[in-house]
Amino acid sequence: MVHISRAKVPEKVLMRVYQLFFEVFSRSRSHDSFLELLDDILTPTEKIMLAKRIGMLYLLIKEVDQSVISDILKVSTSTVSIYSVLFYKRDTKVVKIIKDMLVKEKVLDFMEDIFAGLWIQPGLKKGHYKLKWEYEQGKRERKYLR
Repeated sequence: MVHISRAKVPEKVLMRVYQLFFEVFSRSRSHDSFLELLDDILTPTEKIMLAKRIGMLYLLIKEVDQSVISDILKVSTSTVSIYSVLFYKRDTKVVKIIKDMLVKEKVLDFMEDIFAGLWIQPGLKKGHYKLKWEYEQGKRERKYLR
């Protein structure tokens, strides 16, 4: 559990700190530099907590059962229920971002399926039976991982 001082920070100061926070994180140009920033600023517990929160929302949007989410992310079912009510059912900004990501995933998956159908031709080209099998395996894994 994160501990915060009971002393209230003036709103003006808090807004400036948020602006600074945004500026620091917005300068991250790559996945690796973003992870370095997280390592510099957050404790391992804080990183796990944030990742689990986003993971819960992602799985809720994908309509995974709450007990399964609880088991996968090792959180209580009540925590999943709270996040379902507080974020997912209210359609917050983070939920909209994740939904947009899922739409893009579906489009990309659709395009990949089209190109695979055009380029992988078992029976016509040598070695394409193996390519077809590998593609189908990847497609099944993609279904479960996303």
